[in-house]
Amino acid sequence: MSTPRRRASLLISLVAIFAALHTILGLVPGIWRRWIIAIEPLEGVILGPIGGFLSALIGSLISNFIRPTLYFFRLGEPIGALTAGLAYKGKYRAVFAIYTVMLAAYFIHPLGRELPAWCLWDIYIAYVFSIAAPFILKFFKKREQEMKLLLATLLGLEADVLTRIFFLIPVELYKVLGASKEALAGWWIAGAFETPIETVIGLIVTLTVGIPLLKALDKSHLIEYPVT
Repeated sequence: MSTPRRRASLLISLVAIFAALHTILGLVPGIWRRWIIAIEPLEGVILGPIGGFLSALIGSLISNFIRPTLYFFRLGEPIGALTAGLAYKGKYRAVFAIYTVMLAAYFIHPLGRELPAWCLWDIYIAYVFSIAAPFILKFFKKREQEMKLLLATLLGLEADVLTRIFFLIPVELYKVLGASKEALAGWWIAGAFETPIETVIGLIVTLTVGIPLLKALDKSHLIEYPVT
């Protein structure tokens, strides 16, 4: 049985390792979110909501320092890891609350009601999954671990996207960028096709790497995950 001190040391070590991986992948260009989609869900699943958030936050800070972007958009990464961790632990009410707050803020804003609503179709699907997840897990009880990982990945990556949208529209960072309504509409339409493709890539990579990794951790008993 691990002591609190050993558990804290383990958490610090794992956060450092995952933050380093996050930094590296955060420097590799992707369609939209760079290649952090390959590590972000696993940060939440293995490190837990708090550990995953810290790891992604540190990794995004360092990679953003090396290759600067508008950092507020990169805050989607720790929120995505946090959401994935909550989902894997079965805290779907918290996940539902995260989606509800940001979606409500988006549609309360005038621009949220003017931009094409259909362009957020992938986020709507994730929102439905945040409600239906407990029932899905009961149906796929024999493949529970794989389904938990799939749901955590989907909900985490789409929460990342929604966080970026939250900062862009309700927080009004589009004004900082000097983006017109026409430009935003173009981004929305392009994102309606590009973002789901990236999410699918993230799902494939995470499941391919994550399933054998989690099984190996289960057999080895090296760590009890989620750590937090």
